[in-house]
Amino acid sequence: MISSVSANAAPSLPVVEILGKNYYVYEIKKGDSLFGISRAYGWDYDQLQQLNPKAVSPLQKGMKVYYPAEEDAAKTQKVSNKKMQEDCHKLTHIVKRGETVYAISRMYGIPVNTIFELNPGSKTGIKEGETLLLAKNNVSDEENNADFYTIKKGDTLYGVAKAHFTSVAAIMKSNPGVSEKNFKAGEIIRLPERGTGVKSSVREVKEESLLSFSTYKVDKKDTWDTIAEKTGVDKEDLLEVNKGAGEKPKKKSIVTVPEIETTTVEKTFIEEDPRELSDEGISEIYDSIHGITAAQDAREFKVALLLSEPAARKDLEFTRGFLTGVDRLKHSGIKLNITVVNGNRTSTDVLTELSDLNPDIVFLTTEKGIPSYLSEYAEVSQTPLVNTFDVKNELYTRNPYVIQLLTPSNYFNEEIAAKVCSDYSDHTMIFVGDADDNDLLASAVKSTLPAGNVKHMSVDAVSQYPFDEDKKYILYAYPTKKDDVAALVDAVISAKSDNPLAEIKVLGRPNWIVYDESSMEEKFHAAEVLVPSRFFYDRSSDESRRFVTYYKSLFDRTPAKSFPMYACVGYDASLYFIEGLAKADYDLNAIGRSEGGVQSDFELSRPGNWTGLFNPIVYLVRFTPYNTIEKIIVK
Repeated sequence: MISSVSANAAPSLPVVEILGKNYYVYEIKKGDSLFGISRAYGWDYDQLQQLNPKAVSPLQKGMKVYYPAEEDAAKTQKVSNKKMQEDCHKLTHIVKRGETVYAISRMYGIPVNTIFELNPGSKTGIKEGETLLLAKNNVSDEENNADFYTIKKGDTLYGVAKAHFTSVAAIMKSNPGVSEKNFKAGEIIRLPERGTGVKSSVREVKEESLLSFSTYKVDKKDTWDTIAEKTGVDKEDLLEVNKGAGEKPKKKSIVTVPEIETTTVEKTFIEEDPRELSDEGISEIYDSIHGITAAQDAREFKVALLLSEPAARKDLEFTRGFLTGVDRLKHSGIKLNITVVNGNRTSTDVLTELSDLNPDIVFLTTEKGIPSYLSEYAEVSQTPLVNTFDVKNELYTRNPYVIQLLTPSNYFNEEIAAKVCSDYSDHTMIFVGDADDNDLLASAVKSTLPAGNVKHMSVDAVSQYPFDEDKKYILYAYPTKKDDVAALVDAVISAKSDNPLAEIKVLGRPNWIVYDESSMEEKFHAAEVLVPSRFFYDRSSDESRRFVTYYKSLFDRTPAKSFPMYACVGYDASLYFIEGLAKADYDLNAIGRSEGGVQSDFELSRPGNWTGLFNPIVYLVRFTPYNTIEKIIVK
């Protein structure tokens, strides 16, 4: 009687290998039947019978029957694959400062409502460091048909690529932020569609297959060699099947003979990139994808300035500023090709010119959205597209080749709020003026304060408020119009005069920075105003004076005043990207912090390995009571 064995458990039986496949070997005992054996081990009866046609009832004691061991291995692998899929598709995201549910939904291609359903508390807001569950099952980006995978300890680029039937190059193209150096546990990557980057070929090959097992009765003079010759089976296969039969088969003994068939079949072969097998090779793949070449001295760096309105002051000033930066680099040894492209034409005309130029980077000057055809161009051609002016655009969260030059609004508000509430935690915060529901900075500041620590007052009440001389205050100002701003600042100056021992400061609105060159500057110093801003142009600095000198020598005029200074945007961008990329061997992931900017500082960051980049640096511009101005970098 055979004891019962779980169908999911591997039998404790000898295993032989034939033609690269493993087979269990069962030795018949008295009273055995094929049906009973199949039930005991969870084997398929028909397959067992087909593989052992000589095993007919009654079964002879000592006879051997065989069954594919791969059947149980496949069951185990199926369970393992299911677990791997569950691990792959259970997706979480750790919230970074400035991120919103909407932005995260765009990053992952997951509906906002799905995030709300999985994280009910996210409806009322999310905070930095919070972990969001994005999916329990399959997560598929509807546009790109891509899944997301959280890198596990021990994973390699090559291993993940093979496990998901793709290539290292395809993963790197889908995740421009990924390299062999930063591929580490906990990071999330976007997986390309299965088969992407996999090259294959079809060839005819001779293939041997096992049909069944038969028996052979050993003659007096038989050896394994003669049996192999008589049966047409390789000696090695005979020995493997008949383990323990000795170096010479015994006379009249019964040996097992595998019946093997040779056929010509067409097989598909996967052509592996040998570079995937070494760190040096993977580094070479990375360099190839990112356009990094060994002979950088001979490289010509091609730049396209895509002007949305070429005749507009904004675009003219940006271009002049950009060329001023280029002029400063004329002795740097960098070979440049700068082309101005008229973006005020049909998409066909613009794309044709860009395709002919094949630029290394494109700067776009539109302030109201990036046309879809340009977004597609950037992704397909893998050309970085710099969104120069539009702070509301979030295309960088899902297009890996879009660069958000000016800090996005949500991130700006969160960073400023965190900085103010951290540096002035010992101050009492008072919100002054008519509340504005559209003031997202005020909302961000309030969300960081204890609920009972939020106070409000009118502008008229400021000069009469009994400020305690032992306390510190910071007044959040709602007004934005110049006259209203002046009235508030005057009220604060009056209050400071009446309460000289009380410390009072004002947190202004971002647009206040445009008032500092007027008669308001003196009042800003007296009221100790802090202005949050993405820009600050210190006209008295040495760098600003040098910039104006260069600009005037080239264009016989001074830069036009605006907010921001459009010429300064172009100047800072040209120095940062051209000089910075040259130093980084034209690898965007390796470009560092900007140096020598006159209006803006840049340091690019990726929200995700598959996303584009954005600049997180913003400022608090502090007008001190000593008539000096401090540019406090917030990052």
